[in-house]
Formats: sequence, structure tokens, C-alpha cells
Amino acid sequence: MAFDSNKNYYSIGEVTKIAGIPAYLLRYWEGFFNELTPARDTKGNRRYTNRDIAMVLNIKDLVYEKGYKLGKASEIVKGNLRDGEDDHKTKEILKLQKQIGNEKNRHTSVDERRTALLKEIKVEIEDILHLLG
Repeated sequence: MAFDSNKNYYSIGEVTKIAGIPAYLLRYWEGFFNELTPARDTKGNRRYTNRDIAMVLNIKDLVYEKGYKLGKASEIVKGNLRDGEDDHKTKEILKLQKQIGNEKNRHTSVDERRTALLKEIKVEIEDILHLLG
């Protein structure tokens, strides 16, 4: 779902579709990030503005894409830290996690090839045993 520039407010359901995160996480982030404060209508329902959605997407990027913990992401959002300041450890961790993921994928494909080869050998041995009686 994309932003509708003519729209002034979005419901929490619309924001979850735009940001791709569950509603409970949005509500949690509201308590954690003081900068994320959607307005409420007379029934108490949240009404997110384009600014609020931009904040949600920024937080999501910091936490999910850049790997920051909520405390550090909160400091960046508040402006106390710049994105990338003292970031070499985080970058190194993310790089190592990516390498581990690549290794797992490589090992998985090797294991799959081995399994397929062993199954072929098993079938051939069974055929030989059947011929031998």
C-alpha cells in the first residue's frame, strides 16, 4: 500500500500495510519512541499522519535494515546520535551474519546434492540386488 497524498490521516491497519509490520509493534514503538505520537479521534482510535508514517518507516529501517537495538535507534531518532556514529561494530556484526547466512545456504545446497546422489546410489544398489536375486 502506498501513501495517498490526498489523505490526511491513516488508521493503524493502513499503517501496518504500508510499513509491513504488525499493529502490536506499532503500539509498542509508540511507548518507546516519544517522537511517534499519532493523534486520536473521539473514539480513541489512532490517526497517523504522513509524518508519523515517515517516522515509523525510519524506525523500521534503523531496527530491521541497519540492525540497531531499540535504545540506539531511539537515540538516533532523538538526534542525540547520528546514523553511522560508532557504527563500525554494528556493520561488522551485520557483515558476519550475512556471511553466516551465505555459508548456511551453501552448506544446504551441498547437503541437498549429497542426499540426491545417495538416493541415486541406493536405487542402483537395489537394482543390482534385485538382479542378483
